[in-house]
Amino acid sequence: MAFAFGPIATAGLGLLTVPAIAWIFPPADVGRLNMVQISVSFGVLLFNLGLDRAYIREYHEWNDRGALLKACFVPGFALLLLVMVLTFPYDRRISIWLFGQGHVAYYWILVACVMASFVSRFLSLILRMQDRGLAFSMSQVLPKIILLLILGVLALPVFSKSFMALEIAYLVSLLSVLAIYMWNTRRDWSPALTTAISQAQIRGLLSYGVPLIFAGVAYWGLDATSSVALRSLSTLSELAVYSVSVSFAGVGVVFQTIFTVLWAPLVYKWVAHGVDMRRVDHIAQQALAVVCAIWILSGVFSWVTDFVLPARYLQVKYFMLCCIGQPLLYTLSEVTCVGIGITRKSMLSLWSTLAALIVNVSISVWLVPSYGAAGAVVANAVAFLAFFIARTEASAYVWRPFPRARLYVCVVAAVALSIATLVLGPVAPVHFSFVWLAMLPIVGWHFRAEWLGMYRSLHSAVRLDDSPLLAGRGPDGRS
Repeated sequence: MAFAFGPIATAGLGLLTVPAIAWIFPPADVGRLNMVQISVSFGVLLFNLGLDRAYIREYHEWNDRGALLKACFVPGFALLLLVMVLTFPYDRRISIWLFGQGHVAYYWILVACVMASFVSRFLSLILRMQDRGLAFSMSQVLPKIILLLILGVLALPVFSKSFMALEIAYLVSLLSVLAIYMWNTRRDWSPALTTAISQAQIRGLLSYGVPLIFAGVAYWGLDATSSVALRSLSTLSELAVYSVSVSFAGVGVVFQTIFTVLWAPLVYKWVAHGVDMRRVDHIAQQALAVVCAIWILSGVFSWVTDFVLPARYLQVKYFMLCCIGQPLLYTLSEVTCVGIGITRKSMLSLWSTLAALIVNVSISVWLVPSYGAAGAVVANAVAFLAFFIARTEASAYVWRPFPRARLYVCVVAAVALSIATLVLGPVAPVHFSFVWLAMLPIVGWHFRAEWLGMYRSLHSAVRLDDSPLLAGRGPDGRS
């Protein structure tokens, strides 16, 4: 619950932040902010060299965790500084390409955003691996509050509604994240500054992380293809509609964030302790039930966006159902592809992502010039469906076979209904939300065993936590 608090509160604040940005700033600047966000995500994925995943993978195997942190952080940070120096002569050209304007300040503010996010990424892993859920969550929530307060100030008539102001506000929120993480982890990263590390240690970590560099960059490409295609083949206004649609799919991001924060460290802990991994099959079915429920509830209530967004964003209620497929399918694939991480077959993550990237680029080039944001969200939904199937099949191949037919039938049906809502929703004689509402009892009955199993697990966990006999138990559940 401590780890869940952060994503839930962040999503709630996002329901205030996204409309605020849409009302205060013109669509072109909203589109430019989207380019900042995907550039920051690319920077973090590229420059960490896959060593953030190596930190999680090796945390329970290393005795000197300060040395592990330093060995994972230093190579990527050095590469980031080198690239920053090499791009100095091209700052204006990069700014024009990203934002359509040649203000060099836009680029250097973006660089500062990347550096802040890069450092924050590693510091957040310390909190996660130490199971400090409340500190981890507060580090996510407070920056959103700060950003919302800044937007409230910028809404005053005395301030100009420029992209510079919006980008600086975003940077301030990232710097606040960094400051909070540095304070909460000060006893962990400060000893690492003087810890000695060897080249052999770094090489060992890179051997695991390097394949994940390419997989990470390929995933960024999969995630960013729609934005880049809209920036290149359409208009900034269409990019703004797409960006807002993705933001309103935040309920799926909440589920993704909570699950991925908890899942990978837990799985590797199970492996280290020799736990029967057949339990993953049951968790996959339970995750599928939650994914279907979130998807359907989003379809039922997506019309609410009409009441919080300006009139130029009326299409968002149709687009967001395709957009929500991205975080939900990614989360489900994290369960079904667990065999890739367990067997250390990292290259399979790369090939799965590249296959989905090819699908996304192909459909985007086909649809975006004619249909703008509508084509982009369809391409994204189909690509992440391919991503889920590819990762699942790769895991079953290298690890062990497991039941997959039910998974595929449900997610294909969800993607198809989302695309049908986008195409037919504006002209259908029946409001699309009633169609999604009709699916709710079907999902409730179809997954009745999974709902009952989750309820029993939660009820048992609450009873154990309330038991005075277990008040002094350790992190493994033993007293």
